[in-house]
Amino acid sequence: MALANVLRGVLSRSAGSAPAVEGAVRAFASGAGATKKDVLYNLSNPDPEAESMVKEYLGSLYKGAKLEPTKADDSLELTSKIEKKYRAAMVVETGLQNISVPLGFDKSNLASVKRYAAELRTLAKQAGFECPIREVTKRVAETAATADSVKELLTRSQSLMSPELYGALTEAVAQVEASTNATLTLDGASPAYKEFAKKVEAIAKAHGIPGKVLVDNARGTGDDTTARQYALWRERAAVKDAVTELEAMKAEATAVLDKHLGKTAEQVRSEQAAALAAAIKKAEAAKGAPWATQFLADVKRVQWFDACVAENPAVGPKVTA
Repeated sequence: MALANVLRGVLSRSAGSAPAVEGAVRAFASGAGATKKDVLYNLSNPDPEAESMVKEYLGSLYKGAKLEPTKADDSLELTSKIEKKYRAAMVVETGLQNISVPLGFDKSNLASVKRYAAELRTLAKQAGFECPIREVTKRVAETAATADSVKELLTRSQSLMSPELYGALTEAVAQVEASTNATLTLDGASPAYKEFAKKVEAIAKAHGIPGKVLVDNARGTGDDTTARQYALWRERAAVKDAVTELEAMKAEATAVLDKHLGKTAEQVRSEQAAALAAAIKKAEAAKGAPWATQFLADVKRVQWFDACVAENPAVGPKVTA
């Protein structure tokens, strides 16, 4: 109801007068196609026909919505934002159903994880989300504009970094403030800040962050080599984040299985592997018996199928003539 009141307020300001609203209602009642203003006016109308009209309008509006962002309607800015968020949600909901989650990935071969991370980035772009690095940079810059000290900046930006990185940076701030007996401000020209910057370089190196490459890329002073190094770092960072996410999902799925099974998931997998190994050994000992030959052939087919699925879960095995 509160949203309906807000939208109606926007409508009343954009329509200019009550007669304009009444005209829209009459147009709807006469059988003309529903407009955005008709929908706004009838959001809280309990009449079944009005509710049906609103649902029909929204369904036609969002059905098959294009992925590219639409031009905002200046007269109805709030509803335009709502529409864009709805479209983004629909794109994400549909897109996620088509992305295979490689919970069984092997750390020795991260091809499936790279594919997973790339598909997520593509989906985010289709939904209109900004590049994560650009978004983080923007948020840090906005926070820095109102922060009074480096410590405050780090505290307010804690959610944007790992606990380990946050801990290392806050410790560096404490060391500098202890040595200068003063609050570390965001004055880049001060000796204290320069000392802190040196510590940050060491911390970045310890965490595998190419500080100089990031700075040169942000300033636009890098060459082609810098651009390649930056792109490589972005891919590695995305894969690392994806691995962390997948491991958390795997742990959660395992916990659910353990909760509903008398044995742990790892015990079940071990017992299944042992049973299969025993059956294979028995078949090999049968020395060419028809059942053994067929069983071993079936095992090879299953192993081939599992390998194909693990290599590319979204496509699966490809049958060739």
